Amino acid sequence: MTAHSAAQRIVAGTPVKLVSGGVMKDRMNEIHSLVARRAYELFEKRGRASGKDINDWLHAEHELVHSCCHDMKESADVFFFHAMMPGSFTPDQLEISVEPRRLIFYGETEVSVTSTNGKTIYNEPRARRIFRIQDLPVEVEPSKATATLKGDILEVMMPKATRTGTNTN
Repeated sequence: MTAHSAAQRIVAGTPVKLVSGGVMKDRMNEIHSLVARRAYELFEKRGRASGKDINDWLHAEHELVHSCCHDMKESADVFFFHAMMPGSFTPDQLEISVEPRRLIFYGETEVSVTSTNGKTIYNEPRARRIFRIQDLPVEVEPSKATATLKGDILEVMMPKATRTGTNTN
Protein backbone atom coordinates (compact mmCIF):
# COMPACT_ATOMS: atom_id res chain seq x y z
CA MET A 1 0.00 0.00 0.00
CA THR A 2 1.37 3.38 -0.93
CA ALA A 3 1.39 6.37 1.40
CA HIS A 4 -0.95 8.12 -1.03
CA SER A 5 -3.61 5.36 -0.94
CA ALA A 6 -3.35 5.10 2.87
CA ALA A 7 -3.96 8.85 3.14
CA GLN A 8 -6.94 8.60 0.77
CA ARG A 9 -8.45 5.83 2.91
CA ILE A 10 -8.12 7.96 6.07
CA VAL A 11 -9.93 10.86 4.38
CA ALA A 12 -12.65 8.59 2.96
CA GLY A 13 -12.75 6.38 6.05
CA THR A 14 -13.13 2.66 6.53
CA PRO A 15 -16.57 1.15 7.25
CA VAL A 16 -17.20 -0.15 10.77
CA LYS A 17 -19.60 -3.04 11.28
CA LEU A 18 -23.03 -2.43 12.72
CA VAL A 19 -24.24 -5.13 15.11
CA SER A 20 -27.52 -5.97 16.81
CA GLY A 21 -28.57 -4.71 20.20
CA GLY A 22 -28.26 -8.29 21.51
CA VAL A 23 -24.52 -8.29 20.79
CA MET A 24 -24.17 -5.04 22.71
CA LYS A 25 -26.17 -6.42 25.64
CA ASP A 26 -23.62 -9.26 25.81
CA ARG A 27 -20.76 -6.71 25.73
CA MET A 28 -22.40 -4.70 28.50
CA ASN A 29 -22.77 -7.83 30.63
CA GLU A 30 -19.09 -8.75 30.01
CA ILE A 31 -17.93 -5.29 31.08
CA HIS A 32 -20.18 -5.34 34.15
CA SER A 33 -18.69 -8.70 35.20
CA LEU A 34 -15.11 -7.47 34.66
CA VAL A 35 -15.73 -4.31 36.68
CA ALA A 36 -17.49 -6.24 39.47
CA ARG A 37 -14.61 -8.71 39.68
CA ARG A 38 -11.99 -5.93 39.78
CA ALA A 39 -13.98 -3.92 42.36
CA TYR A 40 -14.10 -7.02 44.57
CA GLU A 41 -10.32 -7.45 44.19
CA LEU A 42 -9.86 -3.85 45.33
CA PHE A 43 -12.20 -4.48 48.27
CA GLU A 44 -10.13 -7.52 49.29
CA LYS A 45 -6.88 -5.60 48.83
CA ARG A 46 -8.16 -2.99 51.31
CA GLY A 47 -8.70 -5.73 53.90
CA ARG A 48 -12.44 -6.10 53.20
CA ALA A 49 -13.22 -2.86 55.00
CA SER A 50 -16.78 -1.77 54.20
CA GLY A 51 -17.93 1.70 53.20
CA LYS A 52 -15.80 2.23 50.07
CA ASP A 53 -17.77 0.10 47.61
CA ILE A 54 -18.63 2.99 45.29
CA ASN A 55 -15.00 4.13 45.20
CA ASP A 56 -13.89 0.56 44.44
CA TRP A 57 -16.43 0.32 41.61
CA LEU A 58 -15.45 3.67 40.09
CA HIS A 59 -11.74 2.85 40.36
CA ALA A 60 -12.30 -0.52 38.67
CA GLU A 61 -14.37 1.10 35.92
CA HIS A 62 -11.63 3.69 35.35
CA GLU A 63 -8.99 0.95 35.06
CA LEU A 64 -10.97 -1.24 32.67
CA VAL A 65 -13.04 1.07 30.46
CA HIS A 66 -11.50 4.14 28.85
CA SER A 67 -13.40 7.25 27.93
CA CYS A 68 -13.27 9.11 24.65
CA CYS A 69 -14.06 12.66 23.61
CA HIS A 70 -17.17 12.87 21.48
CA ASP A 71 -19.75 15.23 20.09
CA MET A 72 -23.03 15.00 18.25
CA LYS A 73 -24.25 17.39 15.58
CA GLU A 74 -27.67 17.61 14.05
CA SER A 75 -28.87 18.72 10.65
CA ALA A 76 -32.47 18.84 9.48
CA ASP A 77 -32.53 15.13 8.69
CA VAL A 78 -29.40 13.50 10.16
CA PHE A 79 -27.48 13.11 13.42
CA PHE A 80 -23.69 12.89 13.18
CA PHE A 81 -21.82 11.38 16.10
CA HIS A 82 -18.02 11.84 16.21
CA ALA A 83 -15.73 10.21 18.76
CA MET A 84 -11.96 10.44 19.12
CA MET A 85 -10.75 6.88 19.66
CA PRO A 86 -8.13 6.64 22.42
CA GLY A 87 -5.18 4.61 21.13
CA SER A 88 -5.12 2.82 17.84
CA PHE A 89 -8.38 1.06 17.05
CA THR A 90 -8.97 -0.58 13.71
CA PRO A 91 -12.46 -0.95 12.19
CA ASP A 92 -12.57 -4.68 13.00
CA GLN A 93 -12.00 -3.88 16.72
CA LEU A 94 -15.12 -1.68 16.90
CA GLU A 95 -18.80 -2.60 17.09
CA ILE A 96 -21.63 -0.13 16.67
CA SER A 97 -25.32 -0.60 17.40
CA VAL A 98 -27.92 1.95 16.39
CA GLU A 99 -31.40 1.66 17.86
CA PRO A 100 -34.28 4.07 17.23
CA ARG A 101 -33.40 6.20 20.30
CA ARG A 102 -29.90 5.03 21.23
CA LEU A 103 -26.37 4.62 19.90
CA ILE A 104 -24.03 2.10 21.55
CA PHE A 105 -20.42 1.52 20.64
CA TYR A 106 -17.78 -0.84 21.93
CA GLY A 107 -14.13 -1.29 21.07
CA GLU A 108 -11.34 -3.47 22.34
CA THR A 109 -7.68 -3.48 21.41
CA GLU A 110 -4.52 -4.73 23.06
CA VAL A 111 -1.86 -2.34 24.32
CA SER A 112 1.55 -3.04 25.78
CA VAL A 113 2.04 -1.82 29.36
CA THR A 114 5.49 -1.48 30.91
CA SER A 115 5.88 -1.53 34.68
CA THR A 116 8.81 -1.88 37.05
CA ASN A 117 9.21 -3.76 40.28
CA GLY A 118 12.58 -2.80 41.73
CA LYS A 119 15.12 -3.69 39.06
CA THR A 120 12.80 -5.93 37.05
CA ILE A 121 10.93 -4.43 34.12
CA TYR A 122 7.68 -6.07 33.06
CA ASN A 123 6.11 -5.63 29.65
CA GLU A 124 2.67 -7.16 29.37
CA PRO A 125 -0.29 -6.90 27.02
CA ARG A 126 -3.53 -5.46 28.40
CA ALA A 127 -6.91 -4.87 26.88
CA ARG A 128 -8.00 -1.30 26.21
CA ARG A 129 -11.77 -1.06 26.07
CA ILE A 130 -14.19 1.70 25.26
CA PHE A 131 -17.92 1.46 25.79
CA ARG A 132 -20.44 4.23 25.36
CA ILE A 133 -24.23 4.45 25.36
CA GLN A 134 -25.60 7.66 23.88
CA ASP A 135 -29.32 8.39 24.10
CA LEU A 136 -30.71 10.22 21.09
CA PRO A 137 -33.19 13.11 21.38
CA VAL A 138 -35.40 11.84 18.52
CA GLU A 139 -35.87 8.57 16.66
CA VAL A 140 -33.47 7.59 13.89
CA GLU A 141 -33.60 4.95 11.15
CA PRO A 142 -31.21 2.20 12.38
CA SER A 143 -31.30 0.38 9.02
CA LYS A 144 -29.95 3.50 7.24
CA ALA A 145 -27.16 4.29 9.73
CA THR A 146 -23.51 4.06 8.71
CA ALA A 147 -20.31 4.03 10.75
CA THR A 148 -16.87 4.95 9.47
CA LEU A 149 -13.43 5.16 11.04
CA LYS A 150 -11.44 8.09 9.64
CA GLY A 151 -7.99 7.89 11.19
CA ASP A 152 -8.69 8.11 14.94
CA ILE A 153 -12.20 9.55 14.49
CA LEU A 154 -15.29 7.35 14.55
CA GLU A 155 -18.18 8.90 12.63
CA VAL A 156 -21.69 7.51 12.86
CA MET A 157 -24.32 8.96 10.55
CA MET A 158 -27.91 8.32 11.64
CA PRO A 159 -30.77 9.58 9.45
CA LYS A 160 -33.75 10.79 11.45
CA ALA A 161 -36.90 8.72 11.24
CA THR A 162 -39.53 10.18 8.99
CA ARG A 163 -42.78 11.03 10.67
CA THR A 164 -45.77 9.32 9.14
CA GLY A 165 -49.39 10.19 9.65
CA THR A 166 -48.79 13.81 10.63
CA ASN A 167 -51.28 16.38 9.49
CA THR A 168 -49.70 19.19 7.44
CA ASN A 169 -52.84 21.41 7.51
